[in-house]
Amino acid sequence: MIDPDTSLLLGKLVLGRSVASLATLHEGRPFASMIPYAVLVTGRDPHANDAATGDAGSIVLVSHVSRLSPHTRDMLATPEVCLLVTAPEPTDPSGPPPQALPRVSLPATATFVDPAHPAHEALKLAYLGRFPHASDWFQLGDFSIVVFEPTSARFIAGFARAMTLSPQQLHTAVAAAAAGG
Repeated sequence: MIDPDTSLLLGKLVLGRSVASLATLHEGRPFASMIPYAVLVTGRDPHANDAATGDAGSIVLVSHVSRLSPHTRDMLATPEVCLLVTAPEPTDPSGPPPQALPRVSLPATATFVDPAHPAHEALKLAYLGRFPHASDWFQLGDFSIVVFEPTSARFIAGFARAMTLSPQQLHTAVAAAAAGG
C-alpha cells in the first residue's frame, strides 16, 4: 500500500518532468534514448476502440515521434517498452546522493494513434499543451502520436524506499497530483 504523501510525490514526479529515458529493443539488443512526454489523465482508456471497454480511469504518457528515429522503428517492431522518469539532480553538492533521488520505472505498451482516431485530437492537445513549439511538426508526414500505457510502476521514493505499484495506483497518484494534491 502506498501512503498519501508518497503517492503525491509519485504524481508530482510524473507530472513535473517532461523528459523520460525510453528503453526499447533495437535489433535484439537494449537501446536507450530520450523522449519528451505529456501526461493525459482520463476517465477511460483514450485509445480504446469502444468507450464501453475503457476502465474507470487511466493515465497515458503522450509523445510525438518521427519514423526516422530508431526508437520509433523499435516501438513499431516491439511495442513493449520501459520509461524512466527521474527527479532532477540537486545543484547543491550537500543535497541527497543520486541513490536517494525519486524515480519511477514504467513498463508500458507503446501504441501509435492514427490521425483519424477519435482520441487523436485530445492526445495532440495534451502534447501541444506541454510542447507548444512542436505544432509545426504535426504537419510533417513522418511524425506520429504514440501513447505509453503503463502496465505497472516501480517507484523509488528515496533511499531504501522501493515499491511496485499497479496501473491503478499510478493513475490515482497522478490524478491526485493533477487535481492539486
